[in-house]
Amino acid sequence: MKQKTKIMIITAAIAVAHCVAAFAHDGEPIYDRISLSASAEREVENDLLVAVLFAEHQAQRQQTVSAKVNAAVRWALDKSKQSTSIKVQTMRYSTSPIYNKKVITGWRTRQSIRLESKDPGKLSDLIGELQERLSIGSVNYAVSKPARDLAEETLITEALAQFRRRAVLVTQNLGRKSYRIVQISINTQGGRPVPITYGVRAVAAMEKSVAPAIEAGVRKITVNVSGTIEVDADPM
Repeated sequence: MKQKTKIMIITAAIAVAHCVAAFAHDGEPIYDRISLSASAEREVENDLLVAVLFAEHQAQRQQTVSAKVNAAVRWALDKSKQSTSIKVQTMRYSTSPIYNKKVITGWRTRQSIRLESKDPGKLSDLIGELQERLSIGSVNYAVSKPARDLAEETLITEALAQFRRRAVLVTQNLGRKSYRIVQISINTQGGRPVPITYGVRAVAAMEKSVAPAIEAGVRKITVNVSGTIEVDADPM
């Protein structure tokens, strides 16, 4: 008798638990999911000039080409370090054989240096001087990291504010009570180095080791915000 009573009590408890769970599930608000996006952008002054120059030489003996390139790079580094406003670093160093009918007839060695400065006038003058023994690989303008970070932080605030305004607008126009953010992502674009294209006169000037005229210009930085919101399915 006692065993039967115990079984009945357990069965009743399970039934009550199922009823409570079903009631809680039915009482939960139902949401509709909606995808939204927003963006903010602004033009930022390019404040960093970046140049890559290289020394290259080829000859029959490997020691000869290495010595020539090493001497040119050391000379360029010494001249570059005279200005505290210009950062300089060495880059890739490579030596490769020159073949003629599968026979090594010589060697080619090349090494690059990277220069960057927020003073384009000084760097432009230095580029002109270094062309005495080095060649220009590339010259680019870019937005420096501090300037880019500051712009992106401001744009993230603006883009998120626009996202929230659109979420409220959608919720109200659908006649719903509220919304909540389910997922959101933030992406930034722009601020990367911009290659500088030289005209015929500028190229001729560089060949004569004269500093080219360079204009900084601006760079557009954009922040995109996209995400998903859930709006209450019950009307207001």
